Amino acid sequence: MRQQPERLVFIDETSVKTNLTRLRGRALHAVSGCAWTPRSGDGGRRHSSQGLIAPWVIKGAMDGNAFAAYNCDELVPELKPGTMVIIDNLATHRNVEAAKAIRAANCWSSTCRHTHLI
Repeated sequence: MRQQPERLVFIDETSVKTNLTRLRGRALHAVSGCAWTPRSGDGGRRHSSQGLIAPWVIKGAMDGNAFAAYNCDELVPELKPGTMVIIDNLATHRNVEAAKAIRAANCWSSTCRHTHLI
């Protein structure tokens, strides 16, 4: 993998509870009508020259079923055979369906306890 860092993909989730974000920002016109609901997203990050792949945002919190759908519908079509997918140790990311989808694409997956060290 050191010789071919483009074969590594790191998966991480980000989320925001929109009722905890700023109500106003710097803009020419006032914006209203925001939906105050949680939003979650997943995305794969490749080697720095290749950037973000398969970004996905949903309304609400990420759960195991949503993560499996993300893997099957968004991530796996972007993977090349032999890719190593490194996933953080979040409970929703330890999903059997998601792991099967990655293996079916002739790729590997591994969980990482300390993603902040990567």
